[in-house]
Formats: sequence, C-alpha cells, structure tokens
Amino acid sequence: MIIDSHVHIFSSQIITNVSAKAEMVKLLGLQADQARERIGADALEAECRAAGVEACLILPTAKAQDVEKINRISQSTARKKDFLYSAGTLHPDYPHNREELFRLKSEGVRGIKLCSFSQGFALNAAKTRRLFDMIQDLNVNHAGRFFVILDTFYKADLYFGTAPKYNTAPSDFGKLVRNYPKIKFIAAHMGGLTAPVEDICRYLPKADNFYMDTSNAAHTLEEKEFVRLLELHGPEHILFGTDWPWFGYAQEIELIDRLLAYAGFNEEEKHRVFCGNISDLIGIEEYPAQDF
Repeated sequence: MIIDSHVHIFSSQIITNVSAKAEMVKLLGLQADQARERIGADALEAECRAAGVEACLILPTAKAQDVEKINRISQSTARKKDFLYSAGTLHPDYPHNREELFRLKSEGVRGIKLCSFSQGFALNAAKTRRLFDMIQDLNVNHAGRFFVILDTFYKADLYFGTAPKYNTAPSDFGKLVRNYPKIKFIAAHMGGLTAPVEDICRYLPKADNFYMDTSNAAHTLEEKEFVRLLELHGPEHILFGTDWPWFGYAQEIELIDRLLAYAGFNEEEKHRVFCGNISDLIGIEEYPAQDF
C-alpha cells in the first residue's frame, strides 16, 4: 500500500502563478509543464490508480478570514473520493481556532497544515505560540489526536516577496518540537526546503514527536544529504509525500524507494515510510507490507 501524505488540489491560476517563477521552478525542480495538466481530484485519482497509490492526504491552507470556508471545501472534496483524506488548516489571526479545532475533531480530521510564509505569520510570534498552546491543550485535555504539518521553504521570501521573518527556519521549527511535546509535527520537504543540511541536522534532531515527509526534497538535497536524514531519523519517522501536482508518481515512487534502499531500509521499514506512519497519524487501516 502507498499513501501520499502531501498533495495539493490547486486551481489552474495558482499553478500558472507559481510556474511563472522560472528561477524558483528550476531551483526546486518542479514539473511545471506537467502540473498544468494536474488539475482537480479527478486528475489526481487517475494518476494514483495508474501508479498503485491507494490514498492521499490533501493539505489546505488559508488566510485568517477563510479558514472555515477552505476547511469545508477541502473536506467536501475528500468526501467525494474514497481515496482522499483532508487535513485542516488554522491561522494565528483567526478568532475562532478553538471552535474550529473541535469541529475538525468531530469530523475525524487530525492533521493541521500550516504554511507560515504564505499565511503570513512568524513561528516565534506570541500569537503563534497561543495557537500551538490551543492545539496541545486539545490533545492533552480533550482527547485530541492532532498533528501539525509545517511547510519549510527556507528561501520563500526571495521568490514570493514575503517577509523573511515568515520563513520556516529549522531553528524556529526545532523550538516548536521541543516546546510542544504533545503535538506530533511533520516537517514537509525533509525539514527545510533549500535550507543548509547542517542546519536541518542540528536544529531538527530525532524526536518522538517529529517526522519528515519526502516531498520535493530529493530534488533539492544532494543524494548523500537525503540519505543522511533518512539514517538520522529512521523509518518510523519518515513519510512518503510527493507535493503533487508538482511531481508525479511513477518517478517519485522509484526515486524514494531507491534512496530508502541506500539508507539500508528493508521492505518492512519501507512499508512504514510508504504508508504505515501516515496511517497511524490519520487513523486509517494499514495493509500488510509489500515489495515496492
């Protein structure tokens, strides 16, 4: 079984806007031309079926005023497809985060996706800490099982014109992991898309409540750097993700499988990466291990 823990359902306008950033597209190795054909849940389903991917987790984000609306849209999209699951999103400036957390909990949603640079907040701001206090409180005192997926584009300000303080630096992320032990965190893109690998290793060491997803990172890290992170965190803390529509399945599955093998992961350990770990986090049935 293969589950993609990092997908987006983007509009054609978003794909066009991102694809126009030619320098960034080259830096990240994005498949911009192919992404223009990867619009909507039907296109995602077709690619998944062809590649043997059985489930995907959608990762929405929103500005403060649109949090509930975007969450409901993403949940509705997931309900229409039996292979889709949706995370939710919050925002430090949204005045009803607590109510939205309880609503998401009632809907069985466990993942919370945040992207500090696109949503416009700093990880070390007091209002951001209050948001994480709230999430941790629900986990501790209200039987919540929320985990948080954070985008980690280290150079986002250079390409999106956002404030540098809104970037997700490994040092700031590491403080969250330490300060909120009752929240499980997933660092998208192996902890720091375009960040120095030494910073990732230093500030994001192995921890019980910390995971990394593989999305995009194999196209920005050197192979030995990627394998180093796999070895550091181990198979129980790595999740397979593609960042679809920016990357497709056939090549990504083959690439990540090869890198897992280089790190010495056996078939059972690969199974943890390709589906077991995310199954545990989102609470879905896990199927027996299989060769990839």
